[in-house]
Amino acid sequence: MNPYIKLVARNLHLSAGRIAIIASLLIIAASVACASESADDDGIVADGLESPRGLTLDQDGNLLIAESGRGRLLKVTDDRKVSSLATRLPHSLSTGPEGAYQAGPSAISLLNGEVFFVVGEYVGEQSARLYRITGEAGYEAVTPITDGWAPLENRFSNPYDIVNAPEVHGWIVSDPGGNSLRAVDLAGNIYDYVVFPNFVIPNHAVPVEMVPTGIARGPDGAIYVGSLTGFPYPPGEAVVWRVEDLNGDGDAMDEGEVEPFVTGLTTVTDITFGTDGTLYIAEFSSDTVTVLGGGDISENAISIPGRVLIWNGSELTVFADNVVSPTGLLATDSTLYISEEFAGRVSKRPLN
Repeated sequence: MNPYIKLVARNLHLSAGRIAIIASLLIIAASVACASESADDDGIVADGLESPRGLTLDQDGNLLIAESGRGRLLKVTDDRKVSSLATRLPHSLSTGPEGAYQAGPSAISLLNGEVFFVVGEYVGEQSARLYRITGEAGYEAVTPITDGWAPLENRFSNPYDIVNAPEVHGWIVSDPGGNSLRAVDLAGNIYDYVVFPNFVIPNHAVPVEMVPTGIARGPDGAIYVGSLTGFPYPPGEAVVWRVEDLNGDGDAMDEGEVEPFVTGLTTVTDITFGTDGTLYIAEFSSDTVTVLGGGDISENAISIPGRVLIWNGSELTVFADNVVSPTGLLATDSTLYISEEFAGRVSKRPLN
């Protein structure tokens, strides 16, 4: 086993499948250039980024980008100017092989006029927290410090994506480190909302972990979440799940509350719904094992790209092919925005 992965295992008590995700796909990304000052007409909204991920719109319709690698939130205005909304946010300076990479904010949420963001993969006792932006340069933690030695129940392990959730008086957060969805109330209390079981595949002795990633609110009011799956990232085994607390007991742990919505997918990293109810699904790569198997991962991701699919309620079709490691999606009336993590850019595609 890679020495770095052994170190993560020793420090975080994570299983092999979960370690592979945290140590590879959701940590390693780097680019040395600075963000472009303006968006281009060729579909590039911002480039020269380090590990862009979560996307959302602010109250004025500006695009917000979680730039994980530099610990920043970026804003792209209607006149296509790219600027920093918040900088020097919590992020690790020494993740990935040989401690050469950085990782920080992975998702953004706006609630009651305030901006919130989640950080996973953070090396140190402040790991895995939800934060609030408090001013032009400030932030504060909403959730408590994570004890990396504690059992995984009712705490963050590696939060990845977030959706506003009035049903839990706060948010629901996907946590691939714990194969779960966590409910977080406005006071910062965390509890398990869903825990996904492992599954088995032929010719693989070790059960495969579900690894939930991108999360979104559906047009029917239910929560939807995609699954990356753990190693060996088996083709066709990833799922988009529909999650709903049917009995109102504060979680979705009971029978019938978690159901497969779209199956036959591979390494799903994010999902989003269009205004017309169309579901867009990001698949990281057609061969994730090779992408993460060694060498320059950015080059691997470019040579073995991912894609974005459309689910119209009855069938899957390809919306965009040759997309480099897509890890964030956002649909507006006319545009789909895509974070291409290992390409270090956010691109856009017309929907009409």
